[in-house]
Amino acid sequence: MSSLWRPRALGIYFLSFATGVIGALLLPTLSIFFADEIGVSPFWVGIPYAGIALGSIIYNQLLGDWSDRLHDRRSLVVGLCLVGLLACAIFAWSRDYWVTCLCAVGLLSLAMVSFSQVLAYSLEYAETVIPAERVALFNALVRAQIAFAWVAGPPAGFLLVSYFGFETLYWSAAGLFVVVALLTVSLLPALHEHHQKPKPASASFWQLMGGVNGRNLWLCLLALSLMWGVNNAYLISLPLHITRNLELSTGWVGWIMGTAAGLEVPVMLLAGVLASRINPITIVRSSGVAGLILYAGIYWADALWQLFALQLANAVFVGILAGLGVSVVQQMLPGRAGSASALYTNTTHVGTLISSALVSGVAEAFGYHNVFAANMLLVLLATILFFLVRDREASPPY
Repeated sequence: MSSLWRPRALGIYFLSFATGVIGALLLPTLSIFFADEIGVSPFWVGIPYAGIALGSIIYNQLLGDWSDRLHDRRSLVVGLCLVGLLACAIFAWSRDYWVTCLCAVGLLSLAMVSFSQVLAYSLEYAETVIPAERVALFNALVRAQIAFAWVAGPPAGFLLVSYFGFETLYWSAAGLFVVVALLTVSLLPALHEHHQKPKPASASFWQLMGGVNGRNLWLCLLALSLMWGVNNAYLISLPLHITRNLELSTGWVGWIMGTAAGLEVPVMLLAGVLASRINPITIVRSSGVAGLILYAGIYWADALWQLFALQLANAVFVGILAGLGVSVVQQMLPGRAGSASALYTNTTHVGTLISSALVSGVAEAFGYHNVFAANMLLVLLATILFFLVRDREASPPY
């Protein structure tokens, strides 16, 4: 049986999907929870989002580096899921702003590290079990499960809120945290017996960041953060641009975003197949070109069919970024799955902070239409940073 379809690999795919569903249930509905259920103004709604992003960055980095020294990271995943259970219980019971805000920043952001730890397990599995030429495809398959989760999760979350209320939503998420904890132990056996070489745990995180590949790693992390930032800014600005500037129905927003989500998964898988023959960093550079086409097209588009056509460029941009971004970071930190997954996950959180500043600054001064012009400039900068990475040092170390 192919290593990509062994029971353990299937377990990794399922848990990646399950953890993705938890995030897709909680994060999109959080703003509605604070605005409608607790009744605070938009300024106070933004505070827990910024706090979650900052908390996730800190927790991810601290626990990611430490987890590489653990004999078995599955116990850490279970512990983080129990934190998530506690966070969801507080959200279900409390309607006090400061209690729920502190819960979001202190507990939910910590529980979300379980997502990157499941990813770290998958990277560790890839390094020890998957043939070298199939590692990028395996990573793409894992990331595709999260994409599937985000297709199903947000509609399910809003349906639960609409028909049963927030209490049911948060108890459902709490139940999923328990399911993930139980299945982590049953579906993901310990990997230590498969290790063919000791983990390089003697080197600290900062020593690795300043090592041979340190320059390449910094360039990639900055470029990934910028790309995730412009993607988040696009997701925030597109609905308002469509309804206010193009004067189209809000219903078209869902169809446009759904089209992109549907196209992203095959792009991820194709990128994973190509990565066995082409250096992943080369493929990631092409995502920058797709991003330039997307944002330039959105900026000048004035017809609905043009917006739909541009979703092919959007799928290439996000599909490659999500499918191979972690592989690029992983190959620069061989044997450090926890650090690699934490660093990659943190680029998405830094991107959230970048998009918040970008949208609030540019949209406030020049309007939502010009956010896409700013996106073009930042994608160009990110693409240049990727081209500054030396291919020889970025080659896979397997």
